[in-house]
Amino acid sequence: MTTAPFAALESRLNSAVQRRLANATATHNGGAPFGVLLDRNPTEPFGGAASAAELVCAFDLASAPGLVEGGVLVINGVAHVVASSVEPDASGWVSVTVYPKA
Repeated sequence: MTTAPFAALESRLNSAVQRRLANATATHNGGAPFGVLLDRNPTEPFGGAASAAELVCAFDLASAPGLVEGGVLVINGVAHVVASSVEPDASGWVSVTVYPKA
């Protein structure tokens, strides 16, 4: 079976983004470290009564096989729990909400 030409380009682009634009490093289940885009977004979880920040971590899901909601990512040495569903886009890229594990 051959890979569609655009699939190879998507894979190369995902790898380049993880290598060049990553602002944090993560591991999953003791695997190899990989680059992630970690962002802190403002949120109002109680309808404006209080504000907070949510952490969003984006990466190529191939770097963390088997990751599911409730799973743990170690980001920059700190364990974080995945608080959202793990739904990759067509190229395999995923954005998940995480919070530090207590």
